[in-house]
Amino acid sequence: MGSTGFRALLTRSLALASAEVPWLRAVHVKSDGTLEGLEKFEAQIDLDYFFEGRVVLLAALLGLLVAFIGEKLTVQLVRGVWPKLYLNDLDFSKGAKNEKTK
Repeated sequence: MGSTGFRALLTRSLALASAEVPWLRAVHVKSDGTLEGLEKFEAQIDLDYFFEGRVVLLAALLGLLVAFIGEKLTVQLVRGVWPKLYLNDLDFSKGAKNEKTK
């Protein structure tokens, strides 16, 4: 997918997540694929709300990965990053809040 594809995927994930967590609208994806602006909010907002925003962003990113490359490959990628994470009862068929159902 390359760095350009990753940045595009992360940018779209950020747009989706910011619909649910408004403070994410001030965060931007830099050219190297890192997020700019997160550190500013960590000190300014409630830590639970900050954590929620990060979770919503990650969920949006994983949801897009499932849509583009499938559940099996997405789970393989997640296991590569978090090998001790329990993933046996995942249900990707539920969809996200902002996702239209068929």
